[in-house]
Amino acid sequence: MLTRIVLFLLVIGLVYLNYTTPKIEAHQAFLLAELQQSYPVPEEMQERLWRQVDYSNFMVCSFMKTKEGSTLISYGFLKKVKLVDTEWVDKVKEQIQRQEDTY
Repeated sequence: MLTRIVLFLLVIGLVYLNYTTPKIEAHQAFLLAELQQSYPVPEEMQERLWRQVDYSNFMVCSFMKTKEGSTLISYGFLKKVKLVDTEWVDKVKEQIQRQEDTY
């Protein structure tokens, strides 16, 4: 009987963690908010950025990483997204600034 209760609680916990895993939209909104602290990001630049990153969902947590090199940018757990690679954000901000300077 005790093993059934433990198994049931484990299944309920996994279902809850899966339900609260941030989706790709949450990661994109968080990263976009980080990028727009300095300059607004044009839509064409946003589309290029999202093509350069990859989203992974592992049932209880999610990750956003670069396609080249698979460098972790952000991770999500329990409906919260955290930034890992501040260098990526700085590099993208520099790209946006250079693009705005050329226009």
